[in-house]
Amino acid sequence: FPSHDMRLDTLVYQHAGKDPKKIFVFGPVSYDFQKGNVYFIRGSNGSGKTTFMRLLTGLYIPTQGQIVVDDIVVDQPTSASYRDLFSVVFSDFFLFKTLYGLGDIDEEELNYWKILFQIDKKVSIEDGKFSSLELPTGQKKRLALLVAILEKRQFIVLDEWAADQDPEFRKIFYLEIIPMLKKAGKIIIAITHDDQYFDVADHLLNYRDWE
Repeated sequence: FPSHDMRLDTLVYQHAGKDPKKIFVFGPVSYDFQKGNVYFIRGSNGSGKTTFMRLLTGLYIPTQGQIVVDDIVVDQPTSASYRDLFSVVFSDFFLFKTLYGLGDIDEEELNYWKILFQIDKKVSIEDGKFSSLELPTGQKKRLALLVAILEKRQFIVLDEWAADQDPEFRKIFYLEIIPMLKKAGKIIIAITHDDQYFDVADHLLNYRDWE
């Protein structure tokens, strides 16, 4: 897959809540994201972590600043071509039974990830569809991450993905899966509160770091 680096240049997002006198402002944020690096984001509730994720992935339009990919300014970060840089699993994720847009799936690769994710006996893929989505939340999140990996996009963005995993698999995620994705040149950006695994990241970011 193509490799991309990204730079956020004084990015700001603001919106009014139910009370128009109260304006929520996120930013300004300036930061570089480089291929083969792991970025963990921490911060208290309401600090803007999820807002940042939605800005980054083109779900929100910046009020100020710009996003630069490979030294080219992104004119429309909400465009499909920009969003196609990202595979995202939000905390309120939705998983489709049909595998849209993946094309031919390498069965060997699929089986490898299913076994590593410990869902090989839980679900199969038949005619481009999952056999079942009747899984516990933690296993369904594993399936969503598997799909994100199969999409073969540069950025993998995860919003507290490990929160629903048992301790055994949480260890596998941080110590095996993330290093494998890093070695493959992916850029992993994850919101996490698992401080015992913070040393897995190349960069540990707090909202205060961006002000």
